[in-house]
Amino acid sequence: MEQHQLREQTMEIDCWGRKMPVFVASPEGSGKHPAVIVVHEIFGLNDHIRDVARRFAKLGIVAYAPDLFEGTCGLPADRNDLNGMRTAWSKIPDSILIADLQTLLALAQANDRVDSDKIGTIGFCMGGAIAFMFACSSPSIAWVVDFYGRIFYPQLSDTKPKHPIDYTYLSCPVLALFAGIDELITPEHVEAFKTKLAESGKAYEVDVYHDAKHAFFNDQREFYDPDAAEDAWKRTLEFIAKHTRATVI
Repeated sequence: MEQHQLREQTMEIDCWGRKMPVFVASPEGSGKHPAVIVVHEIFGLNDHIRDVARRFAKLGIVAYAPDLFEGTCGLPADRNDLNGMRTAWSKIPDSILIADLQTLLALAQANDRVDSDKIGTIGFCMGGAIAFMFACSSPSIAWVVDFYGRIFYPQLSDTKPKHPIDYTYLSCPVLALFAGIDELITPEHVEAFKTKLAESGKAYEVDVYHDAKHAFFNDQREFYDPDAAEDAWKRTLEFIAKHTRATVI
């Protein structure tokens, strides 16, 4: 498989009066490319997410990785503070997160090096759910990959008025990959999700890595599972190639 040389930059885009940083990794060279919007875990834009963006760019896909939390009131000084980050996330309306991603989508569509019909999105954990809700709310998204995103919230609130599953009005294919050892997402949740996806009438693939734990793809966290991560990455690239007719594998 061809490996592209990269160019990297961090830009800021205006989102409702605040500046949202976006890490952009893109292949060198001319011509139009597919693109992906990479939605981070609860910890925000970090080295792991930048690495994921670079992995896409090396394969010829322009990758945009926004920091959806930057500028949010109440962010902990340490982004690895899980409880602090969850508290900050809980105060951000899902509608704002989706709108921020739609602003980024418009920027990607205007990039003359991007094929605007081949822009997808991928997310991990919290970002998996957000990427899914974003795709369901954005008809021009070409595909979505959800890595172990919550299907049901533990409770609803003013900022989270619907469960992620309630956004299932798909206009694009979806690949959803879950861990078998995950207290946040039960087998019953996955079955309910599969039923809802089937009702949507769009192409979907759902798989569970039964021996893996939540966050198995993140090689910087304790539950990293190299076998599951390698297979999930292969599945992701096959899915993108199938639904964009792009050569990425």
